[in-house]
Amino acid sequence: MPQTVVVGVDGSEESVHALRWAAEHVRQVGGLLHAITVWHQPVQFGYHLTSTDAELQKQGQEALDGALARVKPDFPSVDIRSKLIRGQVVDEFVKLSKQADLLVVGDKGHGAFTGMLVGSVAMKIVHHSACPVTVVR
Repeated sequence: MPQTVVVGVDGSEESVHALRWAAEHVRQVGGLLHAITVWHQPVQFGYHLTSTDAELQKQGQEALDGALARVKPDFPSVDIRSKLIRGQVVDEFVKLSKQADLLVVGDKGHGAFTGMLVGSVAMKIVHHSACPVTVVR
């Protein structure tokens, strides 16, 4: 039975490795791969925000596009669909896990970018996911 696999991408080397691992998995078992980047505006009480929503969204899209450009050519037979989502990383991936057969994340990521997939975030995803999770090192 084909699988629905969701992989978290934040532009870090770890997330590129996770995307590559997920693409190889889908190539072997069949299915659909969703490459997802989640972005949000960090909350900074009493400080001017340094980046606009448009800038953060653009950075997220560039991170996603860059990772796909590095991995997609090696997996021409894999159906890889990408999506940029605004929200809180753990919440969004837990929601996605309810529709997925497998969730794939890197063990570390760009904490400064959006707080995505840093070790503690990956662990929260593992503990709250509705489907199996693979953490790629």
